[in-house]
Amino acid sequence: MIIKKHKNVIKVFSFALMPLMVLSLSWAPITYAKNLQDQPQSETPIDTPAKEEPSSIKSNEEQGDGLEIGPEIVDQPVRRSTLPAPTIGKVFYDATTISGGNVQRKRVGGKTVRSTVYVTLKDKNGNEKATVSVTPSSGVTWTVNLPGGVTVAEGDTVTAYQTLAGDTSDVVTANAEPSKAFENKDKLKMPVGEIWIEQTNANIVNDDEQAEATEMLKNANPDIAGDFSSVKFSINGTEHAYYEVTYTDGSTSGKIEAPDLKIKQVTETSMGATIGDITVVDNVIKGKLAGPGPFDGIKVQLVLNVNKNKLDQYCNENKCLVDKDSSKPVDTVVDTTTGEFSYTIPNPDLKIDQIVGVSVKEPHKFISCSTTTVQPAPVGKTEVRDPRKLTEDDKTAIVAAIKEAYTVNGESKLPNGTGFYKDIPAFIEFDKDGNVRIINPSNVNASWSGGTFVPNKKADGSLDVKDESEVIKYLAKDLVKNIAPKSPAIAVDTDNGEVTITPPAYKVPGDDTDLLSYTITYKDASGAEKTVTATRDLKTNKWSGTGVDENTGVITLSVEDIELAGTIKATAKDNGGLEGDTDKLDSVEESKTLETATVSYNGNGGAGKMDGKKLNKGSKYKILSNAFTAPENQEFDTWEVNGKKLAPGTEITVDKDTQVKAIWKESRVKLKITTSVTNGTIDPSCDVYKGDNKTINYAPNDGYKLKSVTVDGTEVDISTYPNSYTFTNLDKNHEIAVVYELPTYTVTYNWGGEAPEGKAVPKDTGSYHKGDHYTVDTTYKAGDTAEGEKDGKKGTWAFSGWTDPNNGTMGDGDATITGSWTFTEAAKHQVTYDWGADAPAGKDLPKDSGSYYAGDHYDVDATYKAGDTAEGEKDGKKGTWAFSGWTDPNNGTMGDGDATITGSWTFTEEPANPKDPKNPGTAKPSSANVLPKTGDATSTPFYVGVMTLIGSALLALARGLKKNNNQ
Repeated sequence: MIIKKHKNVIKVFSFALMPLMVLSLSWAPITYAKNLQDQPQSETPIDTPAKEEPSSIKSNEEQGDGLEIGPEIVDQPVRRSTLPAPTIGKVFYDATTISGGNVQRKRVGGKTVRSTVYVTLKDKNGNEKATVSVTPSSGVTWTVNLPGGVTVAEGDTVTAYQTLAGDTSDVVTANAEPSKAFENKDKLKMPVGEIWIEQTNANIVNDDEQAEATEMLKNANPDIAGDFSSVKFSINGTEHAYYEVTYTDGSTSGKIEAPDLKIKQVTETSMGATIGDITVVDNVIKGKLAGPGPFDGIKVQLVLNVNKNKLDQYCNENKCLVDKDSSKPVDTVVDTTTGEFSYTIPNPDLKIDQIVGVSVKEPHKFISCSTTTVQPAPVGKTEVRDPRKLTEDDKTAIVAAIKEAYTVNGESKLPNGTGFYKDIPAFIEFDKDGNVRIINPSNVNASWSGGTFVPNKKADGSLDVKDESEVIKYLAKDLVKNIAPKSPAIAVDTDNGEVTITPPAYKVPGDDTDLLSYTITYKDASGAEKTVTATRDLKTNKWSGTGVDENTGVITLSVEDIELAGTIKATAKDNGGLEGDTDKLDSVEESKTLETATVSYNGNGGAGKMDGKKLNKGSKYKILSNAFTAPENQEFDTWEVNGKKLAPGTEITVDKDTQVKAIWKESRVKLKITTSVTNGTIDPSCDVYKGDNKTINYAPNDGYKLKSVTVDGTEVDISTYPNSYTFTNLDKNHEIAVVYELPTYTVTYNWGGEAPEGKAVPKDTGSYHKGDHYTVDTTYKAGDTAEGEKDGKKGTWAFSGWTDPNNGTMGDGDATITGSWTFTEAAKHQVTYDWGADAPAGKDLPKDSGSYYAGDHYDVDATYKAGDTAEGEKDGKKGTWAFSGWTDPNNGTMGDGDATITGSWTFTEEPANPKDPKNPGTAKPSSANVLPKTGDATSTPFYVGVMTLIGSALLALARGLKKNNNQ
């Protein structure tokens, strides 16, 4: 009964403890236990199992080098085991571990098991020093650790065998031998000096530092350096440096401190390097170190393809890191004098936008790194007349230049089609601005029609590309070079006495479609320098300039307006090229020198001399009156020019050297009449027979005035003879000279209406006779403008140009030259105000009803000022509105468009003061403070668990007592 009762009580407490266990699990830390089953088992001495002794011993020849038959097993019976024996590696003096190989394995019970190797170490007297065993968990090699304090000594012997699934191998043996580490223990010297380390704070030695440390150790030990298989150099801060040497026989020196090797912290960074532009067709990468020489001991490496996604890692602080997706760094050869370096790429296959990295490592400095990006091949610029309007010939030449740039050793490096797209060359496409895209055929959406590749095109005519990032692109500015325009043409027409200057063609592609202007210079008949510029409107092809034909741009000059043998020079100017080539270029200067011809007089037997004249070919010339003295009994008849009889005063065109020859006839009574200014109404019949009477009429023409009449040297009273003079009974030659006064006229200018303020009408103070040439004013030209006002309005006045009815040659009266000004009112603008968002109720935006011209001043509203406040509401909440002040972008001066002045209101809600409804005037308690504090808030689960545990325990106890009572 008591036992049963106790049993029930145990059940009760077990039941009660359950919640406590669950609760404990929630508090228990999670730990990580490494599976030791896969680690080498701990080697502890064990007794050899009570099995029959091995009956077979492997000989030294059967076991291999370093193994001998131990004396302790020589007398044992010999038998051959079916389980192969393990092998023993070399056993060196001072070793604390012994290892070997040939571990066997077998399937037992569906699992793979490995043999257990038993190892015994005995001294030279046969005394056992240690016996250990190991069952490797993987592989075919084994290693045992000797017990603490036990090491291999000279004369020691090691024996080993293995067991597996009830089978036992033969025993093998090996004798201890000295290692190179043992032999060199007292010979190994630590280096002295300094070594520079980058990461002393992390105790990290990088590969370059390891190599330098190893070289220092070898230099300190020249006699035994050949025995070194590897050297490991390590540090502890900047105070301790250590070496551990592994010799060629596998033995190690252990970690040895180098007390006289001083560790220096690297603080400086290596110099940078610059790499020339790398293009997709290059096979040599060239660069130069950025610092001063000499450049001894500097290591430069290239990474031909840096992973773009890890670019920030490559250019890391004091590091140049590459990942598995980047190419391996390659060394370059550095010229120690110039700092130049180069690298020939074995198999050039560079891609556009490929990242090439370069690192520079100076001795005792941090490494520096930088990158450059592979660019499209540079294409030689094609010379074109108009870079903005390429002709088909221009495009053909550009394509040829691109193909040449992408050809290396006769092989095209363009993205031509391969595989399925074989024999389809790369597309070279121009847009309307002359920019070029080079596209791989495989990157074009297309269809095949009867085996023919048909690329798809977009609405604008361009190819439909799959991936725009794969397209090679060139801007037009990088492909074309603007060349100077052709020269204007200068032609002399001696038949018409004109010089025409014609601009180079500019209308159709291939011509100078970007021709902007051309300028001519010459000296006029007076020797004054003259310059005329003809300017072309690139949009309308219309020309402007003094004497320039609006439609053709041709300038026509009279040879008579040009100095004798004068030279006309003409130079054209274009509109410049694209970005980087924007200089407006001038053509080669074209020039033409006028040829001259001489007019001479031939007396043809008459006495005296008459001066001729030298003229520009094509000039007009009036033949003079005869001044030769007639031969005896002869009188002047006419002039002969080029076989034609011409009277004095006849105008001829001189297009070659011209002789004016006097023609004589039989003498008669001669009345030699000379006049000044005009012939008036003088009778043209000037010779009569002797004895005749002759009346000479000299009444002046309209507008002229008779000044004097002289007969045979005696002045005649013109009041007595106002219109004529009569010779009676002529018996000899007489001379009569009549002088008229030619009236003079003036030139005046007239605006013909209103004109801008300050624009005065030109003045011409000269006086001109009929037929005189005068120059029209050039102060004002057609199209000139002036800012001003009219009727209180601001605007622009535009001048129409001058209208001269006489075209610069004086007529029969004063000349009036007219021009007019046209006024166009300027645009007006308004000022508006804008809150930008919400504003307080009752606050109206200011209004400005004025209209303003650009430049006019206006006043910014002063009704509202920065910091003004107003009580109000927003979204049903009460608070205060505050005004920011006005922001005027024009600062009170009207610009070229309407002005908007902005200001904003900011609303701040009135602070709330909630009240506890159960206790007015007292703040309602926060829900965060409802629960009373009982220590750390995080202990709540604990108390809940305790309460649960107590309740469960009481319930269980009650049930247990009740059950016991029932029993």
